Amino acid sequence: MNTLKRIVWLNVMMLCLNAQSQTGGKYIYTFLDMPVSARHAAMGSRMVSVRDHSDASLAVLNPSLLHAEMNTGLAVNCVDYFGKSVYGHANYIQHFKKAGTFNFAFQYAAYAKFDSYDETGEPAGTFTAGDYALYVGYGREFIDSTFSLGMNLKTIFSSYANYFSSGFAIDFAASYYCCSKDISLTLLLKNIGTQFNTYDGLREKLPFDIQLAFSQKFQHLPARYHIILHHLYTWNMSYKDPNDPFAPVDGATGAVIENGKGKKFANNFFSHITFALEIMPVKYISLHAAFDYNTRYQMRTYAKKGVVGLSYGLGVHFYHFNIYYGRNHNNLVSTPNYFTISTNINEFLNK
Repeated sequence: MNTLKRIVWLNVMMLCLNAQSQTGGKYIYTFLDMPVSARHAAMGSRMVSVRDHSDASLAVLNPSLLHAEMNTGLAVNCVDYFGKSVYGHANYIQHFKKAGTFNFAFQYAAYAKFDSYDETGEPAGTFTAGDYALYVGYGREFIDSTFSLGMNLKTIFSSYANYFSSGFAIDFAASYYCCSKDISLTLLLKNIGTQFNTYDGLREKLPFDIQLAFSQKFQHLPARYHIILHHLYTWNMSYKDPNDPFAPVDGATGAVIENGKGKKFANNFFSHITFALEIMPVKYISLHAAFDYNTRYQMRTYAKKGVVGLSYGLGVHFYHFNIYYGRNHNNLVSTPNYFTISTNINEFLNK
């Protein structure tokens, strides 16, 4: 198997293990959709809308969340990803009185070393593969901090053996925040961009998405619920596998029995929704959980469903440090562990 075939298999493997919807396989730079923090993974790996100046990693997901109170916020995320792969991110936030608030981030996914073979099957050494992105985010508040706008500029680099690609993407976000009711609503247009350099002359699409996220803290409970709508640019989220051995078959004709209109509608409707919950039982602890129907429906197996589609995590908060742990069960093969630590440098030093 030659090097190019190895690269193809590498992309297929990473895509399947990180699958979030039926749209997988149509886009390049899919690492941009991977969770940027343990809290993000525990919340279903979708964009969340919550005003929280203590967690700097949220600004990578949602640049419209950037505000002055996040000044000097710092977050670092690391993941024991599949095999020997290494994945993570780091970001820092700086506020300028006249210009607004900026976020600087670096995201990477390094897939270790692979054996390379020529066309005759003879060993031809090893090669490495990796994806990298540099972020510059900007956010600004309007009308007494009720409305805010933000954007991310992403410069992307990808290298697989002798194949190299680069690209550029933009995120646009707009948020509404009601302080009295602690309600937050965000509309996000994600990964609008293109490739500058292609791998092998074929220009591919970036993983574009439109997401709408809502969150509200319960008035008399130490908890917050989240409802996230994703892939709003398309209704049909179903995927029909022509080789599905478990598909119901008509005994008389041998034809595959199609789902009724009601079931198709329900599948598509719930495939666009992620439900998440955060509970703060005490000041120093937070619990996170989410359920993504689309992940469960697309990645299920008939032999064993397990907890696919479920994600959860834990946050520990002390002495101006926030340490998060999260797991996202998006397949039955393996589930990585996400670890994130965030702090505010000014608050830490002043204390």
